[in-house]
Amino acid sequence: MYWILFTLLATLLWALGNIIDKHILSKWITKPMIPVMFVGIIGLLSSVVIYFFQGFETLSNINIAWAFIAGTLYILTNIFYYKAINLEEASRVMALFQLTPLFVSIIAAVFLGEIFFIVNYVGIILLVIGAIMISSKNSISLKFEKSFWFMMLASFSWAVMMVITKYLLDFADFWTIFSYSRIGTIFVLIPIVYFSYNDLLLAIKEKGKKIILIVSIPESIGIVAILLITIATVDGYVTFVNALTSLQPLFVLVMAVILSKFYPKILKEEIGKSIVIKKIIAIIIMVLGAILVTG
Repeated sequence: MYWILFTLLATLLWALGNIIDKHILSKWITKPMIPVMFVGIIGLLSSVVIYFFQGFETLSNINIAWAFIAGTLYILTNIFYYKAINLEEASRVMALFQLTPLFVSIIAAVFLGEIFFIVNYVGIILLVIGAIMISSKNSISLKFEKSFWFMMLASFSWAVMMVITKYLLDFADFWTIFSYSRIGTIFVLIPIVYFSYNDLLLAIKEKGKKIILIVSIPESIGIVAILLITIATVDGYVTFVNALTSLQPLFVLVMAVILSKFYPKILKEEIGKSIVIKKIIAIIIMVLGAILVTG
């Protein structure tokens, strides 16, 4: 069951990327489309490297098209996420994104035939509940504003991307599927670069060329995480793989608490008594959910 290890590693990297992104968006750049541009470019470069060192397996034209759609959906997920971040506090946005496993479980059941025991679905629901609790500062109210719909679009596009990836892994190895999906990002990357290039130049002018390296770090981490989650999906059910990624807010919390304790200038996390109790309850719920999903 190595898929569990790869899923947890990917989730850990995404959590690390979240922490770095939060610092960058608050200290270095104000235009969230710049990181989206970088994740697309880095993904394209990684696919070129893989082609020359690993090569691609043969895929039919229709499956290449599906891979391109998966890559497009990945970039759209990021766009919707950052659109929501601009309208709503990050904690509520992250909490809403934890609804993704529910979308995945429904889509995978319909199109991949991934149907499991009730206890497994209880585990998925517990992971979602725990993730929402640990992400939110206060209670989550479902206010149907623009930010809510952006996050529903982000969650849905991510879910469809994951299901397409699982489907394609029956036809080629993970290197090939990962690479073609990254190439597919070019269809939305071109207009992003066109409209955001001047914002990048302005950021470079204000912060210096080092901003390129700084922004590249979390986006490179995210690309590695995508590769790991693709590997995990080879043998793991996409429903379970995506459910386990709900542990991401837990990893973010642990990192945030450590940074708050030893490096408060980088990140400050609220760790009051009531919040700690709430987080502990959320952790217990998530651990139980993870046991039910993987047991």
